[in-house]
Formats: sequence, C-alpha cells, structure tokens
Amino acid sequence: MTDATAQLAGQVALVTGAGSGIGAATARLLAQHGAAVAVTDLDGDSAGKVADEIRGAGGSASPYVLDVAGEDAWRDVVARTGAELGPVTILHGNAAPTGGAVMSRDLDVLTADVEIWDLMASVVLRGNMLGCKYTVPAMVEAGGGSIVLTTSIKGRAGSGLRAAYSAMKGGLEQLVKVVATEYGRFNVRCNGVAPGIIATPGLRETVSDEWAEQLLAAQLLGRFGRPEDIAAAVLFLASDASSFMTGQTLVVDGGMTTFVPVMSPELTVPASS
Repeated sequence: MTDATAQLAGQVALVTGAGSGIGAATARLLAQHGAAVAVTDLDGDSAGKVADEIRGAGGSASPYVLDVAGEDAWRDVVARTGAELGPVTILHGNAAPTGGAVMSRDLDVLTADVEIWDLMASVVLRGNMLGCKYTVPAMVEAGGGSIVLTTSIKGRAGSGLRAAYSAMKGGLEQLVKVVATEYGRFNVRCNGVAPGIIATPGLRETVSDEWAEQLLAAQLLGRFGRPEDIAAAVLFLASDASSFMTGQTLVVDGGMTTFVPVMSPELTVPASS
C-alpha cells in the first residue's frame, strides 16, 4: 500500500446501503485507501459479496445486515463492528429506499402515499440520526471522526415527482448542520454529498428511456454520474484532505443545478436530435 492509498490507515468506516450502487463503490474505495470497512445493507447477501470483493483485493471488511430504521439494529452492528474491526471513526450514511416499488408510489403531495412518506422518513431521517447517535461517541473518544451523509440535489430544489424523497433529503441537509454544530468541538465533522443523476441499478429501474434521454440532455458534461464519482467525494470528506470542512454539502451533479434550463434551450434539446 502506497502513501497515496494509505490515507485512511487505522480508520474504521461503516457504510450503509453498501450492497450496491454508491454505497458499494464507497466501501471499496475506502478500503483501497486503508480503512477497515463495515459493509452494511438490508440485503445480507449483497453486503457479503461486496465484503468478499474487498477482502479478495487485500482489504479488510466485514458484512452486516442492517435495517437502518431500527435502533436495536444500530446498537448491535456498531458493537459488533467495534469488536471485530475496531471503533467506528468514519460513517457514510447512504441507505435510502430507491427501488422501483417505492419510487413508483412517491409522486406529488396531493397523491402522496402516506406509507411511502413514513418509510422514507424512517430510512433517510431516522436511519441517519440513529447512525450518528451510535457512532459519534466512539469518534469523540477517539479524538475525532468524519460523518458523510448522502443527500441529493432533489433536497435542494423542487421537482414534479418524488415528494417524500425530496423532502427527506432536504431534512438530511439540516441534520448535517445540526450534527456538525453539536460535535465540532470534539473534532467530529459532519458533511453531506449531494449526487445528481447517477447511473445505478435504481436509476435504470425507475427511469424510462424517454425520461433518461431528457435527463441526459441536461448534463453539462454529457454523461450521467457514476457511483465512483460520488465515492471519490466521500473519500475526500472522510479524509484529512477536508479537515477544515464541516456542516457543508458538496454537490456532485456534473453541473446539472448550475444553470437555468429555460434560459439555456440549447442544453435541453434531447441529445439524439
């Protein structure tokens, strides 16, 4: 391991929603840079596969089943991680219910499915609050730590769909600021990363080809993001490279929220035209 890939040596990272997509990419990258990684997911098989990949590449990882909405589940996983890998010093809160079965029911406020609203609140807001509740004490004892929560550009601007997802991600940005304010004096940093349109299995499952074409036309860099793009931002926020950053949300959206579409018609013509 070179100096460049050992920047997280001695750190223990817990990643939620790490069985696929952004969470899996982040777990792999943090391990590549020296962290021992607790790979957690509601799907134990997926978590196990990612942990196996990390170990196969020479890294350190243990998989755990974690329902982030459950307080007892958090208490158990953090205790097990501490016993097997060491006290958690990095938390990447990434889990969110983004599958088609959920997103297809997350529409506008007037047709809001209260069950989906409550599910989104329990995973995105309650889940990340609990993650902070059960990892911050070890960070304080260790003399510091870094929390990185996955927010979204949907939490920063209005859209015609995904009312619950957007509202909860907006609330998550406020949680970032609250935790940063409360625990900065203990050298515990909390930041957010707000992805734009990322090419994950969830995107392919929930976005039609026609809609994907329209979304692609609004990408200043001419492509959707990759999970690895977000993982790189998490690595930065988790490491000492960002040691004077806290309470911030880093937008990684390929410039999508930089411009006003109606003022830039040449950017909103479908890419294939």
